[in-house]
Amino acid sequence: MNAENKKIKVLKRKRNLCILLILIAATVGITFIATSNKDEIDNTAYTMNLGSNIHIQSKMSIKIEPKAEVKKENKIEPKVEAKKEDKKEVKDIVKSNFVINNTGGVPVICYHSVVSDSSKRGPIAIPKERFRQQLKTIKDAGFITLTMSQLNDYLFKGKSIPPKSIVITFDDGYIDNYTNVFPILKELHMNATIFVVSSSLDGARFMTPNEVKEMSDYGIDIESHTVSHNRLSGLSYEQQFKELKNSKEAIEKITGKPVISIAYPEGKYNKDTKKAFLASGYSMGFTTARGYAERRDSSTELNRICVDYTYGSRDIENILNYVIR
Repeated sequence: MNAENKKIKVLKRKRNLCILLILIAATVGITFIATSNKDEIDNTAYTMNLGSNIHIQSKMSIKIEPKAEVKKENKIEPKVEAKKEDKKEVKDIVKSNFVINNTGGVPVICYHSVVSDSSKRGPIAIPKERFRQQLKTIKDAGFITLTMSQLNDYLFKGKSIPPKSIVITFDDGYIDNYTNVFPILKELHMNATIFVVSSSLDGARFMTPNEVKEMSDYGIDIESHTVSHNRLSGLSYEQQFKELKNSKEAIEKITGKPVISIAYPEGKYNKDTKKAFLASGYSMGFTTARGYAERRDSSTELNRICVDYTYGSRDIENILNYVIR
């Protein structure tokens, strides 16, 4: 009888322990797992998973197991590429809206004839006073006029230029470039480049070699506009090579300075032009395509912005503010 009583007491203790464990599990939200044989309480095994590395069994033995690491999924975030501005990261900030930096563009203005008679105006002719007003707008905005070598160094040799930089160019070499343009450039202390047709320096409609030399000695860049102003895209490679090479040599003979750039007549060119350009030893080739000269451009295809008599101060300011119509 005593043995039976002892067995009953043991069973009651086990039952009470199981009830206690169940209550604890219910109170703290612990998972309780029971596996048993319904006929024999002695064979019952109770296990509590404490949500950590400790398991408690009904026999009151405590077993500590290494905590299983939760495997984290490697979530692959989509790569976000920095948006490139057709321009690009701005490093030099100035008060003006127009910023030239390591990736920025330079406005290269294209003029032709600057006439004294205000009634004589057209796509390539601009009255002298309107021209003066346009240059004054550029100067008052704090812009520096670059030489060809400065532009070339910036675009293709990694050199720096002032934050506000611009290039002023003239095509053809008209006589009024000497009589009307030259005095204004000197008055405003501005640089400029004149692309001359080497076979047309006759002193009638175009400048003379002596006038070209005088302007060059002062600091105006004299560059090539070919020998005869023929449309290059309509010529053979051999003919184009002669146009480019012979004009370069003729101008260098007059000025005594290297000719490093050329403006294609009417802005026309083709693959042969590019080959002739390289074979002749030029560094920069200018088109009439509207846009800014940028470091990402090919040296054989640099943009310009042609300006005529319809441009007022507001139009020039738009160019300076990187807005072209």
